Amino acid sequence: MLAGGIDVQASSTHNVGLFSVRPIPAGTVIWLPCPKCSRWSTEEIAELPEERFAALDKYGHLLADGSLLLPCLGAYLMNHSCEANVLDLGLDFGLAVRDIAAGEEVTCDYATFVEDEGWSMECNCRTASCRGQVTTAQGADQRLREQWRGRIDAVLPLVASVEQPLHDVLAGLSTPYRRILQGGSAIAEVASGASVCAPAFLTL
Repeated sequence: MLAGGIDVQASSTHNVGLFSVRPIPAGTVIWLPCPKCSRWSTEEIAELPEERFAALDKYGHLLADGSLLLPCLGAYLMNHSCEANVLDLGLDFGLAVRDIAAGEEVTCDYATFVEDEGWSMECNCRTASCRGQVTTAQGADQRLREQWRGRIDAVLPLVASVEQPLHDVLAGLSTPYRRILQGGSAIAEVASGASVCAPAFLTL
């Protein structure tokens, strides 16, 4: 599920991407996997033609239970950046880790999708810290994870004070979100074991 105020536009890094149509403050939840997202079980994946699976895997991501999820409302069009403005480490939603200006592309770091083992892509983000090649194996790199954790921890205290377009869905599905609203201000305090690869709705 994708927050409002985000539109599909041409991207300089990968054909099309998601762009903010108005300023988005740091601490805003941008997307989360939800029961409305399309999902294929391991059995259904096994029956898919190879080219169909490749297309779905390109835009979706594998979950911890082996199923494949295609984020709804266009969230699947979010492009990668090595300096992503949306991160999800320790959370079951993607969080704006800095203010996002109107007209700016909304990006995440594909290395956080750790269940897609062996996956890699050439990166075209052209940022100062571009890694050149992005792999899911990078999601286990402790230095990178510390960078993600630091950026998320810096804005977690803002979550309860900014307008949350996805509040109703988050309050019903996300334990980390509820813990933040109860005063949790760091990943270590709010993490529940749920993630974008093991979302809360899988256990409901």
